[in-house]
Amino acid sequence: MNIFYAPSSQINNGFAELLDQEAIHASKVMRAQEGDKLTIVDGEGGRYHGVVRRITKKSVQVEIEDEQHRSRPKPHFILAMGIIKKRDRLEFAVEKAIELGAAQICLFRSEHTIKENVRMDRLESLAISAMKQSLQAHLSTVEIYHSLEMMLDSIRADKILVAHEKVGEDKGSIDYESVSNAAKTLLLVGPEGGFSETEIRDLTEKGGQLVSLGPNRLRAETAAVAFMSQFL
Repeated sequence: MNIFYAPSSQINNGFAELLDQEAIHASKVMRAQEGDKLTIVDGEGGRYHGVVRRITKKSVQVEIEDEQHRSRPKPHFILAMGIIKKRDRLEFAVEKAIELGAAQICLFRSEHTIKENVRMDRLESLAISAMKQSLQAHLSTVEIYHSLEMMLDSIRADKILVAHEKVGEDKGSIDYESVSNAAKTLLLVGPEGGFSETEIRDLTEKGGQLVSLGPNRLRAETAAVAFMSQFL
């Protein structure tokens, strides 16, 4: 099953219009023809089933036959991670975290951050691709913060879990029941080199709980995927 993305601004009067890369993907890659049926999501919980009525060089117009609207699944997970130096590893972490259900991705610069520039256009495109790949109807947001402190001041969460390699499995177990009862949970992963001692102190002072992801030392992008997979 393939789904396509059209923001709500492109869905009007019983029709959805695919533009730009989505139109190219439908008409050129998937070779959609007039009369074919497509499924479209709007990134806000809307899922639309319809029939292709018109194909041009720049758009694919779909007449909507059926639509459903759903609230975002709960609990609400936010993955916050230190910016990784290598772009491909950073993009891998973002993509997989969204496929695993992260509603929001917060990237932050920390004391151990090396990389300065991040291609937001690529990450936003990845978010759309991951949403479609995992057949979700809600588009995850990607945000960048200049410091861990700025990120913590901006995000409101009922529960904060911090992946930390120095906490033992016996003391760093995850209380899954409390997570399931929390409306919004913030999961934190450090960059290469992990969190500094100062950052760990600040996180625990703000109510963060240090948790273990197992006995093996993981790369930052692996830790992000392992963390999100705990809550499937």
